[in-house]
Amino acid sequence: MFDAITYFTQMAEHNKLAKMEGFKPVVISNTDNLEGLLEDYRDNERFIAISDTNTGNLASPDGAYGFTKRRAFTVFILAAYNYQDMDDRQQQLDLCRTLFLQFVSKIVADKYSYADKMMSFDTQAIPNQELGRYYLSGMTGLFFTLYVSEPVDLIYDDEQWTSD
Repeated sequence: MFDAITYFTQMAEHNKLAKMEGFKPVVISNTDNLEGLLEDYRDNERFIAISDTNTGNLASPDGAYGFTKRRAFTVFILAAYNYQDMDDRQQQLDLCRTLFLQFVSKIVADKYSYADKMMSFDTQAIPNQELGRYYLSGMTGLFFTLYVSEPVDLIYDDEQWTSD
């Protein structure tokens, strides 16, 4: 099963730009606690925040055989800026954009090695959205979603059910 936390943490730790600019990988449970989490890490100014929850879809071409689970993983790329300085905000946002494109290039490069493990990265469209100016005080950046599909061994076992 695809481990998004390990995958994106390693990506952050091995990307030269992320290392040089001090992006710290952190895990979040949902976007609602993002601001609180960042407060806990005020000693750092740049983050790769990986959500440990995902949405999914269990599907089959005919509804009976060949099930796959398609899951959506969300990652935030965030950088602090001087709240009064819109030029600084733009520079930090540009840095996040550059890092995002490098992450996407790595995802595309990894796509085929993961396909060998029966995992499919949907790289035809990787949704992403930049954060509004007032989303997080003094932070800018973006988030993106990677969709991953994997086969599911779905077998009915009568022993798991009662006849009541």
